[in-house]
Amino acid sequence: MQKRILIAATILVSALFIAFVFWRNINSTTAISHDLFALKSPQRVTKITFSPNNTKLPFLSIEKINDHWIVRTETQSFPADTHAIHELLYWAMPQLQVKCPVADASKETVTKDIALNGTKVIFSKDNKEVHTLYVGFPTPTQDATYMYFPGTERPCEITVPGFIGYLTPYFNTNIQLWRSMFMIDASVSDINSIKVTYPNQPQESFMITQVHDRIELKNLNNQPIAANQSLIAGYLELSKTLAREAGEPAVINNSDLAVKKITQSQPVVVFEYTFTSKAAKTITIYPMDITAGETYSMEEKNGKLKTKETNIYWAKESGDPLLWVIQDIILHNRLKKLSDFTNH
Repeated sequence: MQKRILIAATILVSALFIAFVFWRNINSTTAISHDLFALKSPQRVTKITFSPNNTKLPFLSIEKINDHWIVRTETQSFPADTHAIHELLYWAMPQLQVKCPVADASKETVTKDIALNGTKVIFSKDNKEVHTLYVGFPTPTQDATYMYFPGTERPCEITVPGFIGYLTPYFNTNIQLWRSMFMIDASVSDINSIKVTYPNQPQESFMITQVHDRIELKNLNNQPIAANQSLIAGYLELSKTLAREAGEPAVINNSDLAVKKITQSQPVVVFEYTFTSKAAKTITIYPMDITAGETYSMEEKNGKLKTKETNIYWAKESGDPLLWVIQDIILHNRLKKLSDFTNH
């Protein structure tokens, strides 16, 4: 009981401290220009930090390390979605424009909500802060977003010219929405080998190895197989990336039993990669049955099953407990068999 009281008191003190700092800043008098919130030099940014004022929400950072963006929380780290980062840095942030400062009648309510539930966003270069703002919630008309710039007298309604909507989703702290959709993302030169196994057709399984400039096709007994070199090289080029569907993990991941049922079934195909500069990785593809009785099936917003336009599969990456959705349109050309390389 005492421990619970202590935790509650700690959270309350943290919230009050955040509110105090925010209120102290909001009583200053920095002028509000139309482009005050806009990020002027996005190309300089090497780190973005999201710190929710609500202490129950996770802290998140995105950092550029050796030309690769990494997204992190206190407990997780993944390659980041560069498209989402570029949208934030080069589309949204440079165009932020003040629609209007909040009216006196709304000032206290909006200020209090940002102080307690907003997100502090810091853009840095080499750990030196270059731009900071607080992001709040949508306006009642949902065509602008409440934001606060440190040192100004009140929050403002912020828009992007030509964009109708609010910008809060661009500043979310859900790591799953920031991680890269590429399960494999490598250069051809970094791939040492790819082993493609068909459990239902082991005789059609194969391996492609690459040593310096020599590419070789082998069967599962590690025996070299004569084959068209351009076809092998083309497959290697195609296989340097493999993308799943974007978005949050599928609902099936909420049930350990349902996930176990899938992962204990026979895979359609298994891709095993080794690289020169990073750890080996295995991608296992499982069949997906879309039926009305399966809660993890693809659904519309109203709960009805989507029209099945293409075959879809479950994909599981080694080291990741989650199942992801991957489409046949992505897999199709990667599902080559050993005979596809030799019957030419």
